[in-house]
Amino acid sequence: MARLYISQDRMDTWSSENKVEIAGDVMTLVELDRSFAIRPAVRFLRVAGGDDDPHDLLGKVKDEKELAAMGADHVAISVIYVETAYDVENGFVGDPRPAKKSPAPAQPKGRRSG
Repeated sequence: MARLYISQDRMDTWSSENKVEIAGDVMTLVELDRSFAIRPAVRFLRVAGGDDDPHDLLGKVKDEKELAAMGADHVAISVIYVETAYDVENGFVGDPRPAKKSPAPAQPKGRRSG
């Protein structure tokens, strides 16, 4: 399963519908029994004022560390990068955690394998 982006609105909806369980920085999709390590991120929606995107960020997702490394300022639903203001959607990036393994079936006593 690949890395995924979950908007804050989607996370709120899933939480209210009991579709996810959150424990610290781990989100588990209940129906799939799959877990993701999550961290805050934004998705770039548009350049404020409708200008062109000189930095090719529209549609991209960046977490807080990536924004800091870029020297971008994130405030509420905006990111300012260099001299360009972007409207962003707040959310989370989730990296899949290893799937839980089912226990191996027990072998009957008295039998040897191999």
